[in-house]
Amino acid sequence: MTELGIADVLDLAQVQKILEDFSEATGLATVAVNARGIPVTNSYAFTDFCRQMRSDPVRSKLCHGCDAHGGLQSLIEGTPQVYRCHAGLVDFSVPVTEGDKYVGAILCGQVRVPRTDEPRFLTAGSNWRGQGEGLEALYDEVPISTLSRVAAAAKMLFGLSRVLDGMRVRKNGPDVGTVVPAVVPALPQRPLLTLVPLPKTRIEPDAAQPVEVSVLRDALDAEDLASAVAEASHLLDEVYAGGDLRDGVARVEDLVIAAAKDCAPRLVPHLTQLVLGQRERRTASINRLQAQLHIERLLGMALDEVLRSRPQRRPDLRDLLNDIARHPNRAISLTEAAAATHWSPGHLSKLFKSVTGYTFVSYVTAWRISRAQLMLASTQMPVQKVAAALDFNQVNYFSRVFRAHTGVTPSEFRRQCSSRDGRPAGVSLPTHHHPLLRA
Repeated sequence: MTELGIADVLDLAQVQKILEDFSEATGLATVAVNARGIPVTNSYAFTDFCRQMRSDPVRSKLCHGCDAHGGLQSLIEGTPQVYRCHAGLVDFSVPVTEGDKYVGAILCGQVRVPRTDEPRFLTAGSNWRGQGEGLEALYDEVPISTLSRVAAAAKMLFGLSRVLDGMRVRKNGPDVGTVVPAVVPALPQRPLLTLVPLPKTRIEPDAAQPVEVSVLRDALDAEDLASAVAEASHLLDEVYAGGDLRDGVARVEDLVIAAAKDCAPRLVPHLTQLVLGQRERRTASINRLQAQLHIERLLGMALDEVLRSRPQRRPDLRDLLNDIARHPNRAISLTEAAAATHWSPGHLSKLFKSVTGYTFVSYVTAWRISRAQLMLASTQMPVQKVAAALDFNQVNYFSRVFRAHTGVTPSEFRRQCSSRDGRPAGVSLPTHHHPLLRA
């Protein structure tokens, strides 16, 4: 099935006219992009600096990454998002959605503001200075504005959202591509541009969100860290399969923050600050294991906030399952787990199998082998050290257990994996049958 795109949602010919008029009125550059940041309309009022930057294939990818994340971040924050792009210019964006799918964004900006008013970088800044091609001279020619004027333009674009909403392309019916007039629909529909007027307000639970956000949010709300980690692992696998690592990891961070916004809203400002700090320091060489540990930390913090918001809850089996998911390198024994839960080993063993479908030992081992695959695929750590880090006392025993789960030895598995790819093929993290977790 072809993935839904912005061209399937909006009549781009009419959108182009709106953007052209908007640029004429504000003097700001505009363009509509798809979910990957690739332009789908003509660009208007682009600065010579940005045209030169985007003429280079490598730098163009950084520009597309900023455009993609700007739209998604504005969906998360619930407002037109003002930020600095990787080159240091100030832009803002509004998301375009269809149902629960983020399909693209409207990008505006390409101005400079006084240093004291500069917003944060959305993604890590790029080192383009001193690269020749007259870039520094072109940068100095970029118009200077004020942050308040940029915010006013963002409000103006919000005012255009109703106009754009009238450009929905009919997907069902005889004439594909027919524009549905804004006054025709008899049933209420979500607006295509999901915008909230400044100042920012909380996204309502039924607001359009990427489907991955719903999966992460539901898992955290169910206090099910294992399912949240499994979904995040799947998302990171896709990132490392397709390249653009910094942008891809940033998108997963955005999805985690969006999920936390509904179930752990008090944590969102702290998570956002933490993520932005990480992005400023991040390099393109972040490996799959580092990304996994980082996202797991964010999910663990979100789960902690969910638990703090429920002081009346009673301890149950979820606490044990979450502890295993938090520490996939630990060889927790049934005796230790029984002592922690205040159940007998026999009762815990039966309950555990009925809820998870695994024996206790096989469940814990599955997490440890999953982490072993990630370490072997993403790092050059010797097999002996991998075994020790995962609580295996003897490397020979680790090799036997690993082979029983994967069909190959640790060394053979490493040879099969690309160290850059970092994707341990075949990993299946245990997830849970939620209604039974309170047993």
